Amino acid sequence: MSLSTLYLRLRYPRHTFGPGFTGPWRLRIRGRGRVSFGRDVRVRNASGQTALLTFGADARIEIGDRVEIDGAGLMSASAIVVGDDAILGPCLLVDTDFHAVGRERRRGGESVTRRPIRIGRNAWIQGKSTILKGVSVGEGAVVRWGALVAGDVPAGAVVMGNPAVPVAQP
Repeated sequence: MSLSTLYLRLRYPRHTFGPGFTGPWRLRIRGRGRVSFGRDVRVRNASGQTALLTFGADARIEIGDRVEIDGAGLMSASAIVVGDDAILGPCLLVDTDFHAVGRERRRGGESVTRRPIRIGRNAWIQGKSTILKGVSVGEGAVVRWGALVAGDVPAGAVVMGNPAVPVAQP
């Protein structure tokens, strides 16, 4: 076990780090929610600082086995689940708007919409991509550089653009 991994385990005792986890000293985990990493997860900050943020005690971020993360920002108010063998580049995953959307946004106390995000096994989310609330990215799918994903991505598909559209199907 590397010194940085030992440091992270001591710094964040209420989060779960699976066997074989490796991560940088400057990994940011903030919030009252829970973060769990599976086996052999590798986190790096080569493309930017990786940050895992939870908003509320019930929020959770679950990272599967053998996932690679480099410079990603995961912001969860409900749940973000990343499947085994996925790759997250310097992207953003956010499961809430943090405020009401539409005309009701001007009224105080309006409820905020939260919907979980699911990233399938072996999916690849490339840099500058944004995955919005309620999106499921299917197994083996690729979200290309800079895509804005507001709807589900089928298994094996390749999507790109703003808004993201399929450019290759399985």
